[in-house]
Amino acid sequence: MKKYFSSLLIATLLLLSLAQCKKSLLNVDPTIPISSLDDYYQNETEAVAAVNATYTPLSAIYNGAAWHIGDIMSDDTDLGGGGGGDGDETAELDDFNMTSFNPILKLMWAQCYFGILRANLVIERLPAVPTITESVRKRSIGEGRFLRALYYYHLVRVFGDVPLYTNVINAEEAAQISRSPKQAVYAQIITDLNAADTLLPNSYTGANKGRATAGAAKGLLASVYLTMGDKLNAALVAKDIIDNKNLYGYDLWADYADNFSLDNENGKESLFEVQYRSGGGQFMDYGAGQKLNCFFAPRFQDIVASRGYGWNVPTRNFADSYEKTGATYNTIIDKRRNRSMWIPGDTYDTYTQPTQLVGSPLGLDIKKYFVPVANTLGDNGGWTCALNVPIMRYSEVLLIYAEAAGSVLGKPYIDLVRARAGLLPISSTLTDAQYLDVIYNERRHEFAFEMHRWYDLLRHPDPNYFLTVMRAAGKTSIQPKHRYMPIPQSERDKNPNLTQNEGY
Repeated sequence: MKKYFSSLLIATLLLLSLAQCKKSLLNVDPTIPISSLDDYYQNETEAVAAVNATYTPLSAIYNGAAWHIGDIMSDDTDLGGGGGGDGDETAELDDFNMTSFNPILKLMWAQCYFGILRANLVIERLPAVPTITESVRKRSIGEGRFLRALYYYHLVRVFGDVPLYTNVINAEEAAQISRSPKQAVYAQIITDLNAADTLLPNSYTGANKGRATAGAAKGLLASVYLTMGDKLNAALVAKDIIDNKNLYGYDLWADYADNFSLDNENGKESLFEVQYRSGGGQFMDYGAGQKLNCFFAPRFQDIVASRGYGWNVPTRNFADSYEKTGATYNTIIDKRRNRSMWIPGDTYDTYTQPTQLVGSPLGLDIKKYFVPVANTLGDNGGWTCALNVPIMRYSEVLLIYAEAAGSVLGKPYIDLVRARAGLLPISSTLTDAQYLDVIYNERRHEFAFEMHRWYDLLRHPDPNYFLTVMRAAGKTSIQPKHRYMPIPQSERDKNPNLTQNEGY
């Protein structure tokens, strides 16, 4: 049997990892006997199990890396926690003194490549599976293409140039791959998403809800185009989704809070989300349960069964940025604030948010992933929960179109998102620069703590925008090199052709 890219693949692919995704969608027998991957892809059960394993790195990425980079590295949140040595690796990112030994960056790199390897296996092996319905074969290859694109999208935005491979390779081959230019990586992402769009169904029912769809592929493609600065294609793709929203079953929930409810997982506003479940019995990044409810809850408060860790604390800068009638966040009129964050005096049952907490001197904490105690007892006595984490929602499609199409065509779509938040339409006399500022502000609040902000700062047409914003927020140690993170040293130790990003 070949020695594949990582020994962890043999240990987890189609074994423990297969039971780590969600509910009946990805509940597969974790004791499938395999003597060789070459002998495995023989029927539909094995093929679907292999696809399911390709989703599982998302659990670790969103439990253990995405929020550190997308939120804490931005102007929206700070580390929080207990101070001292509590989360040194996260403090490095928060303070912009990260090194190539940072374990969070290593996790992001490793989990993305685990996912890419599994996707490559699916894409390469499933065409030859002898016993499988053609609809499942087609769908499964489409899922592999979508997920490979998603993992590369994470990598290229965090690290810039990265190794690009689309076939199954062994460890010796992997240790010789050089970094490909980010333009080539984006080109592959676009190719994969266009292919996924033609292979995936528009929707699923029953146990398959939560799998990647054609609409998810289109939505991610629109996001990729916007990140690349290709507004024309971003607008075309986003508008196609909007015009065909009934085909995909998309729409806005009347209440913003409905997006973050256990009852509405994989609902009408969801293009794609990370699937979590209760009962996995593992409190770890790559476990079955979602850890954010525990990590983000007010520290040592009885609002959650775990009493909360109080990490990823909203900044005063962000809390005050919502539209309001007075000078402080106590006079905010944007309805999204009440579902996104706790401020002093907020209540739930008998709980009242204090005016200050360890790690949060202003008494600010994230509420978006809050799940009541009664819903968190199935996994480690409440340390994890089953609430999914959104990767992309229909409101993002609306805002992508609003940004890419410009103020004349785009204004009705940003106004639609604002109306749900209880806000008035934007002015029709804004300059292009003012309109872009409004869009960025709208995205900041619509996707609060959904791990988008850092990437929005980076993709702004002004290449120095992220420096200007972060320095204004008090992060004066940020430097131009921080546009991209250091390549993990452990990977460079294994691969002499893996160069380091400038400045690290």
